[in-house]
Amino acid sequence: MKILKTRNVPNSVVVKILSEIQEKGFELGQLALRVNEYSVKFNKCDRGEELVEALVEMGLKEITAVLIANIVPKDEEELRALTNFEAETPEPEKMKEILGKVQEFCS
Repeated sequence: MKILKTRNVPNSVVVKILSEIQEKGFELGQLALRVNEYSVKFNKCDRGEELVEALVEMGLKEITAVLIANIVPKDEEELRALTNFEAETPEPEKMKEILGKVQEFCS
């Protein structure tokens, strides 16, 4: 097996990928089993990939969008803690828009 490309993905994508591998009859190794267990347990947004795409279109970095999709912040304070990878902290208006997208895709 050869790694062709890497990227940050939300837990919902990890769950989907590992489920597809198992459905094809492949057995997961110990690490993959642990990753699957964690991802299933802590997946808070089944539409995480769609949320990430929407947040990236709004101008957020992919890593920030994935963090938001995985943690699903409930308020601006929680969201602010996830914006460390951004050059600037988003303005309050943009924070509300981001939280609106989180509610739209993850509730």
